Order: sequence, then structure tokens, then C-alpha cells
Amino acid sequence: MTEIDGTPLDRLSGSDLEVVRECLTAAVHGPFFPEWEFHTIFGLERDDVAEVLDRWPETANPEGQDLAVKDALNNLLGYPHGQEQAWREFISAQPSEVAAVLARWRGENAWDPSPRGHFDRME
Repeated sequence: MTEIDGTPLDRLSGSDLEVVRECLTAAVHGPFFPEWEFHTIFGLERDDVAEVLDRWPETANPEGQDLAVKDALNNLLGYPHGQEQAWREFISAQPSEVAAVLARWRGENAWDPSPRGHFDRME
């Protein structure tokens, strides 16, 4: 997969930044990820992701921000949360749009929608 140059924030438009904000909000405040499993899924505590959300798009911890954004978008797309109705309450973008934002954040010019793609993005 070819990578696109620039930092993750440089690659996002204003509307992309809002999609990320909605996804971070959904991850922190929505019904998508049970508390007992949150750290395992994200590699961060819910409070850590909430801190990224509170500062978005600014950050005091670029590595934590990167992990929170990648995992929020990727897991909303691929984790079997079964919360399609809640998606519409938290996120105005369609899943395909969220996937495109995640690809730009990661610096990729293509999106792999397969289950393997989901797990490959969990680096």
C-alpha cells in the first residue's frame, strides 16, 4: 500500500476533523465498547481517549492521540458492537466516509475493508 506524505493532522480537512471528533465522542460516551474490554481494545483507558477528545485536535501526547484516533475509527468500523442505531446518534458520517478519514489519517491511499484489514490496522 502506498503511503501519503505529511502528518496525520495535515492530511485531514475541516470536515475530517469533525468526523474524528464524532468518532472519539462515540468511543468515549457511546455504547460501543464495554468498560471491561475498553483497554484491551484500545490499548488506552477510556479516560485517556477522553483526554484526546477534550484537546482535539490539539494534543499534549501525539502518540496517545494517534493511537486513540486510529483505534476509535478502526474499532467503530470493525469491532462487532452491533450498535448501528447508536452510530447515527453519534456519527453523522457513513461508515465508508469514516473509513476514508481513517485511511487519510494513517497516510494510506487505499482502504482494506476485510477482517484482515481491521486487524492489520491494530498496530
